[in-house]
Parts: sequence; structure tokens; C-alpha cells
Amino acid sequence: MSRQTIVIIGGSGFIGRHLAAAYQADGHRVIIVSRHPASAREADKRFEYIAALHHLYDSIRPDLLINLAGASVGEGRWTAQRKQELLQSRLQPVQAVADWLHRHPQPPRLIIQASAVGYYGNGSAEGWPPCAENAPPQNVFPSQLCQQWEAAIQRVQQESGVPVAVCRFGVVLGRDGGILPQLLKPVRYCAGRPGSGEQPLPWVHMDDVVAAIRFLATQTHSGFQAYNLTAPKRTTQLDFARAAAQRLRRPLLFSVPEQMLRLMLGEQADLVLDGQFAPPKALLQQGFEFTFPTVERALDNLLN
Repeated sequence: MSRQTIVIIGGSGFIGRHLAAAYQADGHRVIIVSRHPASAREADKRFEYIAALHHLYDSIRPDLLINLAGASVGEGRWTAQRKQELLQSRLQPVQAVADWLHRHPQPPRLIIQASAVGYYGNGSAEGWPPCAENAPPQNVFPSQLCQQWEAAIQRVQQESGVPVAVCRFGVVLGRDGGILPQLLKPVRYCAGRPGSGEQPLPWVHMDDVVAAIRFLATQTHSGFQAYNLTAPKRTTQLDFARAAAQRLRRPLLFSVPEQMLRLMLGEQADLVLDGQFAPPKALLQQGFEFTFPTVERALDNLLN
């Protein structure tokens, strides 16, 4: 493959760091858009950094634009102010993409845009049925957040004509960041599961995230298409707890009561007490193969 230019918004984040490193290792030019380019460059000098898309020279034609920017829904209580911050942290980078495409003479051949399986809302009332990419959203905050996020990038696609592939990420498990330490913490204290434990945990290994994004970048796209980016085998919170406990050599003596979690987290407790089974139907149909299809195989790798 010839050397390509990859621009990553949010490239200093958890997923972005791994993705940028993979592209750079294969000899591609990686340009990271960061709000703090100087400190990002100090932390990792392998890449080029710019503070905003409009700093990209007109002579540079990115082959691929990847937008991963967005504040974590797991950090901070969901106050009205925090909800607005979460929304703006997603909409502002998309608007920056729209503004840049209006001015830049050489658009990329593809935009890959982050979203989340929270798009599908809470599935407990229906027994957590499978949510393929055409499943409807719901009127709950995580779903509303993703709906507005995706609607914004879909407008960009329609106005610019540049194809957009939306990655609806599950819970990304990796060694050097993310939510894995928080998921393992109760298991280390012999707590088995949050609530009933029957709720799905739509996880995916970081290596498969990077591989799937790079796979999608090689495919032919037109218009707007969403892809669930989760491991293919259905996994519950209890499945994860049992697999982790076995590998950490801990007994599972008790669960974390739902009432306690709701008292501690409020509305945010839905992130752990509910969930989605969002199989990666579109990815599998295109021929992508997961290295870590089961939580047991993923934890063997991550805890080794």
C-alpha cells in the first residue's frame, strides 16, 4: 500500500493513540488534531500535530479523516451542565469538519466518525434483544447524545458528498487506559456483578478496534453507513465477572446492589445496570474477522 496521509481528530485519546501508532508503524503520515499540540508533541514525538483542521495546508490532501473527539460519558455526574458539555464536545468537532470541507480544495476520500452503541438506548424492558445497525434509537440521554452526533455528521456527508462510516463503539478494553481497571476493581474485591448481572456488556478489544477501523478504511463506501464495533459473542456483566475472577483467582462472593449504584451514580447508573447487545452485523458481512471474539480470549491477552 502506498504511503497515505491520515488526519485524526482526538488522536491523543485512548483509541486515537493506538490507531495513530498502527498507521505510523506502517509508514503512513499521521497528523493529529489536538487542542494542546505542544504538550501532545512533548508526550509523543512520532506524529505531526496541529491545533485545528483549518491549520492544515491546502496543499495537503488527507486520504482519510478520522474524528474520535468527544468527552467521556463515564466521567462526571450527568448534571444539566455536564450533559451540555458532552454534547458540545461532540458537535463542535463535527462543525469544524464541515467548515474545513467548505474551504479545503482537496477533501478526503472517506471520513470515519466515532459514535457509540448507546445509540440504541436501554434494552432491559424488552429483554435486551439484538440491536443491528438498523435498530431504532430511544428517548434516553445516551441515545439522544448519539442521535445528535450522528445527525450532525450525516449533514456533513450530504453537503460535502464525502462518504462517512460511523463506528458505534462498545466498551473498549485495552491495557493502558479506558474502563478496564474500573471493570476489574469490584472483581478484585470479590464482588461479582452490578445488579442482576444479566445485562449485556457490549465490549471490544482495542486491537480489534484498530483493525476494524483500518479495515473499513480499505473498503468502498458511499453515503452514510453505521457499523457496530463490538465483539460478536453476546456477553453479560456476569459473564465478564466470572471470566475476570477466574483469571485473577478471586471468588465472587457478592454483587453490587442496584439501589447502591443508583444512589451513587443517579441516571448514570444505567451505563452499568442496563446495556445493549449490538452485534457487529455490518462488519461481519463485509468480511472482517475478530482476533478476540470472546471475553475469555480478550482477558487472557489483557491480563497476561
